[in-house]
Amino acid sequence: MKKIDLRKVAVAVALLSLLCCSAAWAKLPKTYKEFKARYQTEGKTMEGAVKLYFEGVFAFIDPDTRAEAGKMLRYALHYSMPIEKSRDLATFVERMKDPDYNFCFRSYAEGATPENDYKMNPDNFKVRFDGKARKDPGGYMRLPLRSSGADSSRIIWVKKFDDGLWYVINNAATYVQVKEPKTETIRRSHAHDADFDDPEPEPEPAPTPEPEPEKTDKDPEPAEWD
Repeated sequence: MKKIDLRKVAVAVALLSLLCCSAAWAKLPKTYKEFKARYQTEGKTMEGAVKLYFEGVFAFIDPDTRAEAGKMLRYALHYSMPIEKSRDLATFVERMKDPDYNFCFRSYAEGATPENDYKMNPDNFKVRFDGKARKDPGGYMRLPLRSSGADSSRIIWVKKFDDGLWYVINNAATYVQVKEPKTETIRRSHAHDADFDDPEPEPEPAPTPEPEPEKTDKDPEPAEWD
């Protein structure tokens, strides 16, 4: 019998595990635990940390994962309190919740443009970087991002902490207004045209009343007691 090379087996198992993890991580994280586990690897690079920051944003936009995403973003921003309780991040939180501002975040994904209403797949996207990072006098790194709705680069500040991971320190540029989606431009320019009004929601059907019990002339029999 041939001897089994345990080293080759170990390598094969490791590669298989890596492939399985990569497939599992193709979609947005659903839980903070999953997000934090990924961060230990992907957060070792500036680009990986920024990508995870945007994943946290898109997870927060979804009401179903908002509670867990709040924890994700607190971690990605290296913030000392829940982001929902921060006055400094109030505008950031509001714009993630507001559907009229979601396109600001989507504009940083490859393929999302004003012409296609910034359509992108949150479970499969790439962040558009716009050149190399530069060191800030304060010790941070300034990483330029490209928004398809802006005429110039937007800067996001990142910093490497003692744990060897990169974190987003200043994300203000990611939720600054950009060019509005094309359909919104068309709708606004036709504000006088009722055909472009949002359809009114249909009224909910009234509940069917329960039939009343039939009346009889006889009095009910008295209940028997033991």
